[in-house]
Amino acid sequence: MVALKKLYAGAILLLVVFATGCIGTSTNSNQTSSPSSTTLSSTETNQQWTPSSWIAYDKDITLDGQYYIGDIEITHTSKVTMQLDIISGAESISYLAIIPASELEKWKGDSTSLTYEFISHHVKSGTYTATLSPGTYYVLVGIADPIYMTLAEGTEVIDAGKYIGIPISLSNILYAENVKATIDIREKLDINLDFMRASEFQIYQEGGTPRVVASYEKAESGTYDITNGPPSYLERLDPDIYYLVLDNEYSVFTDKTIDYKVTGDVVYPAEVHLTIKVEETG
Repeated sequence: MVALKKLYAGAILLLVVFATGCIGTSTNSNQTSSPSSTTLSSTETNQQWTPSSWIAYDKDITLDGQYYIGDIEITHTSKVTMQLDIISGAESISYLAIIPASELEKWKGDSTSLTYEFISHHVKSGTYTATLSPGTYYVLVGIADPIYMTLAEGTEVIDAGKYIGIPISLSNILYAENVKATIDIREKLDINLDFMRASEFQIYQEGGTPRVVASYEKAESGTYDITNGPPSYLERLDPDIYYLVLDNEYSVFTDKTIDYKVTGDVVYPAEVHLTIKVEETG
């Protein structure tokens, strides 16, 4: 009877040990599967990101000065596509560029001193692209490139003791440079040549002393600098109405026949349309 009780007690003990071992195995299994579950969740999160694209800018612009567009926020590496359409006032634009937002104030102070993320010079109508890292950016648009133009042209007969003022309207420009006057005196003689603003020409007509942009006494047939010419050596002409004056007042008897032509490189306020598209790539 005692042996039977010992056998019964041993069986119970074996059952307890076996049950304890099963519980331990179950607990360890749950602990090792937890990191696997976390990794799967992270993978699912990464797979949920989808590259997006949007139109950051789409407007007409009047380029009456250097222009900037911003701020363009980029959170993933992106392709930026800029479609430029020149509507009027230019054949090309001096530059199209992109800079980080941190460089904007420096650009305002001196647009030539920057290291650009992207820049293209003398841009015509077309499509321009750049790949940018995450950050905030500004798109810069320069003024129009100069257009070589004939500003005035014709033939005048200036009577002895007289002068003539030929108006040249440059009121609608940003500036003109490299302005020159070419004259051909058919009588192979000379004439006084002056160039001045309309307000100074009025003083000239009234017998006063005008401030002239350029002046040449007894000029013969040839080409004469208006900008970069004496006495002002002015580099550029601002918007205004000007007069080319051909003065034959010092001649007592001789009329003179003058073929004239005034040319220059002119910058107009160009009209353009710019569209900027951002496409995330990574």
